[in-house]
Amino acid sequence: MKNRLKRYGLAIIFLLLVIALMLLGTLGVKDFGDHMFKDANITITPQGERIKL
Repeated sequence: MKNRLKRYGLAIIFLLLVIALMLLGTLGVKDFGDHMFKDANITITPQGERIKL
């Protein structure tokens, strides 16, 4: 019983670590994209919206 709790506890900790790293990576990429387009005078529109030229 003790070994089973150790094994599953380690797996849950590893899973939470992976989830946290994925979240930090996603937020980092979003922050980088926002910073990149900040001074470019570009507005990002949804894909289904028509762009007036």
